[in-house]
Amino acid sequence: MTHSVAVVLIALAILLLIYVVIIAYLILIKVKQKQEVTLNNNDYLIIFASQSGQAENFARQTAQQLQDVGQSVIAVDIQYLNVEQLLQANKVLWFVSTYGEGDAPDSARMAVKHIFSDPALDLSHQSYAILALGDKRYFNFCQFGQLLNQYLQQHQAQALFEMVCVDHLKQADVDLWTQRLEQLTQHQLMPVEPAQNWHCFILKNRLCLNSGSQGNPIYQIQLSYTEELTWSSGDILQVQCGNRLEDIQAFLQAQQQSVNDDLLAALQFKNLRQFSEQLPNESFEDGIRRFDDLAMREYSIASIPEQGCIELVIRQEKTATGLGLGSGWLTEHAVPGQTIIAKVRSNPAFHLKASHQPLILIGNGTGIAGLVAHLAQRQQWSDPQNWLIFGERQQQFDHLYKEQIQLWQAQGFLPEVDYAFSRDQARKLYVQHILQQKSEQLLSWVEAGAAIYVCGSLKGMAQEVEQTLFNILGAEQLEQLRIEGRYRRDVY
Repeated sequence: MTHSVAVVLIALAILLLIYVVIIAYLILIKVKQKQEVTLNNNDYLIIFASQSGQAENFARQTAQQLQDVGQSVIAVDIQYLNVEQLLQANKVLWFVSTYGEGDAPDSARMAVKHIFSDPALDLSHQSYAILALGDKRYFNFCQFGQLLNQYLQQHQAQALFEMVCVDHLKQADVDLWTQRLEQLTQHQLMPVEPAQNWHCFILKNRLCLNSGSQGNPIYQIQLSYTEELTWSSGDILQVQCGNRLEDIQAFLQAQQQSVNDDLLAALQFKNLRQFSEQLPNESFEDGIRRFDDLAMREYSIASIPEQGCIELVIRQEKTATGLGLGSGWLTEHAVPGQTIIAKVRSNPAFHLKASHQPLILIGNGTGIAGLVAHLAQRQQWSDPQNWLIFGERQQQFDHLYKEQIQLWQAQGFLPEVDYAFSRDQARKLYVQHILQQKSEQLLSWVEAGAAIYVCGSLKGMAQEVEQTLFNILGAEQLEQLRIEGRYRRDVY
């Protein structure tokens, strides 16, 4: 054996050893995550099922609250929960979010299926309470919380108090949960609050992307910032909605108040339609402080930090009273150069994995935002095996991000692109039809390790895409992709 061959063999042996050590370490971590907890009779078991991280945030804050008043608490992510752990507990606090149109968080799907599928499961010894997070703009408000409540009652568990449903993180709803816990524990608790990290952005640029379209206008919004800020592709921007200058002026005139810069600033983000009447001997300025803030709206971020700005894609929503609260604020009412109050919300359920495996991106409409962010990130990572399937109305008017997509194609970072422009032919064509037409290619990519990411409208597109994937891949393989994190959705 020559010296050079011996060196090569030794190097390979060292690499193999390192690989084995890494695999062993990962297995150990996984075992530790799934290890059973041991509960005493008076312990609280806190279980969280979180899609965006807020349910986990509330769960961990509540755990700290209880520990501060001398209670023993164990917190568990629902994806690591098993039947034996649940049976040990006498007192359980559930923190669960509802995703999309009534769906359970991805981390909860298999756990709920396995834990509650046994009709003989006896939880008659157990008391529970549920904090359910949701959004009343969706028809099935807190649907997963409602379903969980039914499961627990079917298995004879007893409610400590009525389920508390939180509408879009409203503090009054969260405060009700704290009050119920205080009555239960007979201890005063620190308030639980949503994670806050507000930033001031500047409206830098606003461009209509689909002039002449049959659909409502779609705008590309660019926000600049001066603070240090980071996020991942797939994350969300939560925007504090604001009032039009004309609406604030009209409100002040109706209240017989003079218009000045201080009052204009004080009322910028306040709800002028539902407000408390001025109290006796209370100044108008003091009364303003009791006004509720306008609601927040969430938008997929279409850029990555390396691009130096937050980019959004927003379709104008038109209502009987005018433009929608969020879309109107960002696409028309706020003026270039104006301050936009917003914060980045981590959305780990839609994050990319840093791997060199193929990626299939499927979406429609403003869902292009999440898809182009992922493509920008893949280019940053030098991962070229990407396939985009995107749907809109007409190629002539609704070819969103056309130049950027063509550039990625020319650069070799997007070798596969398929469009479904539904109004360009007599028989409407949608992204699910592309999937069906290219089912063999889809199977080939999935067998090669591809992940599938879906972004856009839940009703119609996402539902039809899931059914098509179900038909092509089968229930078992689709569920396995979900478990492995290779099937992810950001739908609304």
